[in-house]
Formats: sequence, structure tokens, C-alpha cells
Amino acid sequence: MKSASKLLVLLLIISMFLVACGGGTEEPAAEEPAVEEPAAEEPAAEEPAAEEPAAEEPAAEEPAAEVITIEFWHAMGGELGDVVNELVARFNESHDNIQVNATYQGSYDDTYNALLASFDAGTEPNITQNFDLAAQTMFDTGRLVPAYSFDDFDPNVFVPAVRDYYSDENGMVGMAFNSSTPILYYNADMFAELGIDPPGLDSTFSDILATCDELQAGGVEYCITFGQVGWYFEQILANSGGLYFNNNNGRTARATEAVFNQGQGVEVFTFLSGLIADGYAPNLGKTWTDTDAAFQAGQAAMIFDSTSGALGMQEGADFEVKTTYIPHSDSSDRNGVIIGGAALWLIDSGDDAVNQAAWEVMNFLAQPEQQVTWHTGTGYFPVRNDMDDNPDLQAFWAENPNFRTAIDQLASTNTTMADGSPNYAVLGGKAGPFPAIRQFIVDAYSRVLDDGLSPQEALDEAAEKANQELADYNAFFE
Repeated sequence: MKSASKLLVLLLIISMFLVACGGGTEEPAAEEPAVEEPAAEEPAAEEPAAEEPAAEEPAAEEPAAEVITIEFWHAMGGELGDVVNELVARFNESHDNIQVNATYQGSYDDTYNALLASFDAGTEPNITQNFDLAAQTMFDTGRLVPAYSFDDFDPNVFVPAVRDYYSDENGMVGMAFNSSTPILYYNADMFAELGIDPPGLDSTFSDILATCDELQAGGVEYCITFGQVGWYFEQILANSGGLYFNNNNGRTARATEAVFNQGQGVEVFTFLSGLIADGYAPNLGKTWTDTDAAFQAGQAAMIFDSTSGALGMQEGADFEVKTTYIPHSDSSDRNGVIIGGAALWLIDSGDDAVNQAAWEVMNFLAQPEQQVTWHTGTGYFPVRNDMDDNPDLQAFWAENPNFRTAIDQLASTNTTMADGSPNYAVLGGKAGPFPAIRQFIVDAYSRVLDDGLSPQEALDEAAEKANQELADYNAFFE
């Protein structure tokens, strides 16, 4: 049995145990005796009527006892973490009865695994930031308080693609927070100096390769750079109209089979691995930082990267950086992109007051003022659909058009087919063991580049492993 499945078994068993025992409700109860102890001593001093002030002591201490501390785990390090801390400080300054303790848990994978372990230890937070791929696992925990369950939740303020990604059949469960998509950054000065047109908004693989040939003929060392991570494959597959899983990407029934080794998937992976194999891109492995460094040093003319890196990409380069949309396969039309990033998930404490306080924190982070700060300070785009006319953002976009690219790319995504049915390709794959399955695509790069497998063979191998993960996971829901 795979490790991801073992973690899930443990998670489900511990989850049921904690629910039966009241979960995290013991902490507030444990605080009560500390407030009640003076009251227990009062009978000795209560005889005179003048002792009423002593009876007031518990009331005087109540404000401190009523302050609810919300534990918030997140995966934003460095400058992104600084913005999280700014928003948390803003909340704490504006709320006397609720205080947030924000803790950086490491990468998305680290935060995801820390949450699973916390259910075992009984140390789960009130709010956790978990990435897009963990959505199905989060739904399956049975430990969530959905966003749609709160009276003041308004689903209509959210960008539909964002809202739908984190929704079940009843509505939005996780509160969208940091949403991103990949975009194509390019060295505008280099293109201008060589007299080469940059890729357009509707570029195919052949268009990119033709541009690469021009750039390298002009003396550029590498046309493009990107990390061998699973995200770009997923996104370009969706943009090419391909599915990752069966059952409409796991959206109409649980995914039981990986289909990324069919049709568009093979075309996409042949393109991506070929960029490296054919010398258009350096072989830097599954990195983010090394590829950024190669681009900012002028070693590569273009880079696939997240919109969340827009600020750092601009500030780290001594040339003009511009952006455009990611490409799609030659055999397809442009479909669009999938929501990336992460959402905030409210873990049920068993205490309605604590859950309500946690919701206030999440709702606060989704308000326009916070969304402006978050977007302009990071590059993650606003998750609200009522921000286009915001004057602060209008001024910011005028000076920083790269921050607008991802928003326009998502807005132009074809979320429905010509017949009005959902375009499941751009809704994204949904499966419990998706985090583990993504790693098989990462491994597939080395199987092609280091071990000599064809892209088809590498994807077939990855699909076989993915299908076993799906079978192991789904067995617990049969």
C-alpha cells in the first residue's frame, strides 16, 4: 500500500476518533477553571454585602477569557509570508475578541502533511492553507466547516472559476485565498534587440519552437527555461483541452483512472521534455529558483512561471520583463487555464464560537482592501469578481501590466463547451491522491531525459502508478 494511502487511512481513523471525543473542544474548556478559581474562594468572603466587588472579579476577567485565538497554518514563506503577516496584523489590530496566530509550515506539501499529522496528534489548526491538489482529500476528511454554511457567505462575489474549483455539490467549501495561474515571462529587451516578435496570446507549440529557433540563431544561449514540476504539464494539458483523469477529470464521479497518457497528454509531454532534450531549455531538474536565476541572468529569453512571482521577477531583472499566455498544442484550440494556488479551509473545532471566529478571519481576508494588498504585494490575483473597477488596482495595473496578464488569461478561459456543457479540462483534475500522482509526472521527465524512455513510455509508466494510487485511495470509499 502506498504511503499516501496509509496517511489517508490514519487520517480517517483519527478523524473519527477525534470527532467522537470532541476534537479540539477541550482547549476552551480547559481555560474555564483558571477563570473560575477566584469564584471558588469567594464564599469565605461573601458574607458582607460589601463584598459584591469580589463577585465582580470574574466579570472583570471575562474580556481576557473571551478572546479567541485562531491558529492559522500557511505555506507562504519569504516576501509572501511578509504579506500574510501584514494582513494578520491588520486583522488583530481591528479585533479585540479574536486574535490570529499565523504559523509558516513550509511548502505546500509540508503544510499538507503537517495537517494530516496534526489530526493524529490532536493539534490541528483552526484554519489551514492547503493547495489546489489537496481539495478532494480535504473534502474527504469530514473535518471541515464549509464556507457556504455561514449566513454572511456570498458566493457571487467570487470569480466563478475559483469558486467552482473549491466547491462540492452544495457550494464553496474552501475559501479561495491565493489563486494563481502560470504565464510566460519574456525578456522584452532581448526580443527588441534581435528584432524578434514575442509569442502571442494564442501561441501553439510550433509557434514557440519557431521563436526558439530565431532566438538561438541570434545568439541566445537558451530559448526558455522552466522547472520539471507537474504544474506546467497540468496547465498546458488543460489549455490544449486534454483531461488528466477519467470521469470528466473526477468531476462527475471519483477518478478511477489517469488518462494523461492519451491524446493531448502525449503531445504536451513530448513538447515539454523535447524543449530540454533538444537544447532549447537547460536541464535544471525540479527547481523553481534555478530557473528564475537563469532567466534573470539573461541566460534564457523566456520562462514558464507562476503569476505569484510577478513582483520578484520584475524586481530581480535588470531588463524589461513582459508577459503573455501559456501555449497550447498544435492539434487543439486554446482552452484556458486551471486555478492554481491554494484555499483556506476551516477545520471544525467542535465549538461554534471558535468556528465563527475562524470564519471571521477567512471572510476578512477575502474583503476588497485585503485583496488589493495581497495582489499588489504578491502577484496572486484577486479572487473577487468585483475588483476590476477598484481605483487602486486600476492605477497599479497601469504601472504594472504584468500583474494583469493572469487575470485576463483566466477571464478568457473557455469554461463551457460550444454545446453549453462544462469544459472539464479547465476545471482541473480532482482526486484524493493527486499530490502523490503529480510526483509521477516529475519522475517522468528523468525517465525521458536520463533513462531514454519515449514520452509515451514515461507517461504510461506514470499512469500505471497513478492508477494504483487511485485504486488504493478509492477502496476506502466503497
